[in-house]
Amino acid sequence: MKFNKSILFLIFSNLIFIGAFCFSNYRYYKKNNLEIEITFTNPPLFFNDSLVNKLLTQNFTDKYTLRKDSLDLNMLETKMNNIPEVENIEIFVLPDGRLTFHITERIPLFIFDSEPVLYSDANGALFDFEFIDSLKYPKFKTISPTISFETTASIIKNMTSDKFLSNELEYILLEKNQFQLKLKSFDFDVKFGTPNNLNKKIKKLKIFCAFQKTQDSLNLYQEINLSYNNQVVALIP
Repeated sequence: MKFNKSILFLIFSNLIFIGAFCFSNYRYYKKNNLEIEITFTNPPLFFNDSLVNKLLTQNFTDKYTLRKDSLDLNMLETKMNNIPEVENIEIFVLPDGRLTFHITERIPLFIFDSEPVLYSDANGALFDFEFIDSLKYPKFKTISPTISFETTASIIKNMTSDKFLSNELEYILLEKNQFQLKLKSFDFDVKFGTPNNLNKKIKKLKIFCAFQKTQDSLNLYQEINLSYNNQVVALIP
């Protein structure tokens, strides 16, 4: 009888010890693990809360844990800023203990016609987006192997800042510093030339397109050239 009581006492003592150990670990985990809050500068095109959490899991499994007692914000920011779709990310801990990610995505400006197809933002940074409507963005192609995407993106940004070109621009070809455009609603090619006098060339193009809509005979033109001062040179096939 005494033997049975001793066994029961031993089992009961072990259960208390295990319970206390588990409760202690639970309180430590709850205290030291961070609640994650995610905010975006603009409505996100690519990221969402679940995807950010997935990226954290993929990047920091067995290497890093999001715990208050081992948190390195600088390392975490550096790692997350290396994601191509991220233009900038700021990470900080709020007074109530929440870990906050403030994310600025890269905004696509044009599609780089390459293999694989990539997108560029207004700074000329190339990245891959899988879940966006590619029809909204003009395609860009170049033959030059030494192109500056930063300069090209700045030029295309200036072009698309015009409402007419923003809606009409379908394709942009750059060869030997000469731009050639293709519009959505007009069959002729547009020799834009160098980016010099860009606003004047856009104005000439808009006037020519507006005039064509009233003249059926202008549908015969195969190409127009905006490179000449104060005039549009049109080519008939």
